[in-house]
Amino acid sequence: MPEPSILKINEIFWSFQGEGVKIGFPSIFIRLAGCQLRCPYCDTKDSWEDENAQSMKVEGILAKVENYKKRYPQSQVVLTGGEPLGQDLSGLVKELKNRNFFLSIETDGLHFQDLPIDWWTVSPKDSTGYTIQPDLITYKKINEIKLVVTPKLKVGKIKEIREKIKGVGEQVLIFLQPEAYDKKRYKRTFSLFQRCQEEGIDNIRAGMQMHKVYNVR
Repeated sequence: MPEPSILKINEIFWSFQGEGVKIGFPSIFIRLAGCQLRCPYCDTKDSWEDENAQSMKVEGILAKVENYKKRYPQSQVVLTGGEPLGQDLSGLVKELKNRNFFLSIETDGLHFQDLPIDWWTVSPKDSTGYTIQPDLITYKKINEIKLVVTPKLKVGKIKEIREKIKGVGEQVLIFLQPEAYDKKRYKRTFSLFQRCQEEGIDNIRAGMQMHKVYNVR
């Protein structure tokens, strides 16, 4: 079967990674279009629909990435969305790996593609009951978990997720991410983080959105 040569792209830009283990790391973001979850706290709502997205050939995407790489040679490439695994990424990933890029991806955990991506951030959502596609665990495609702290997220659910991902490895960190950049949400996140420590849940970290602090993308 031929690899797809055209993808729906919302935007391609350079910044730093604002979340998780690789916070502050220079990054070229490829934001793919399309997502069915419609999370109310999503900060990239313009990426939900793919009708207004740009249809780009893999060659065009690579050209933009290479231009950024010339200016910012220490950058990783981050595949994000929307939901990046809603499209077949095999052709794009193959070409990026052929050019020796370090590849990261952030996915909502509902999809699976067996791709040679170096860093997997899985962010299961409350609207799906925090579902994680089993193959992500079976094939060890999780390097970190990011949980957006909404009122629905409880300590018991975090324990359940920690138990579920044991097959990937005990070293996988779970980041508790504030729902939005304001004092109320940060206070809620810290409170949940504190309860997790009291319950002895392993490898829980309090997260943030550093790009919001810097007021950049």
